Amino acid sequence: MNVADGKHRTDMPYQDAVEWSRNHFARMAEGAQWGIPRSGLLSTTLGNVLKLTARMPHDPAMPITAAQLDEQQRSELASIRRHFEAAGVAVEE
Repeated sequence: MNVADGKHRTDMPYQDAVEWSRNHFARMAEGAQWGIPRSGLLSTTLGNVLKLTARMPHDPAMPITAAQLDEQQRSELASIRRHFEAAGVAVEE
C-alpha cells in the first residue's frame, strides 16, 4: 500500500515492499491485528511473528467464486510472506 495516497500498489519494487513491511510491522504493537480487506485476511503480531488468525469465508453474494477467493487469499499470503520474511519477520498460518 502506498501510505501517501491510500491505494494498493502492486507495482511497488521488491526492496520498497520489504522496507514497507519492516516499517509496518515495527509500528504494530504486540498482539495487534492487521486486516487486509481486499482479500479478507486477518493477522496478529506475536513476538517477531505475523500469524494468520482468520480468513474471510466465501459468501454466495460475492462477485467471485469460492475458488477465486481461495486463490486470492493464497496469493496475498504468499506475497506477504515473501516481503515480511525478507524484512526479518516470520509469517505463520
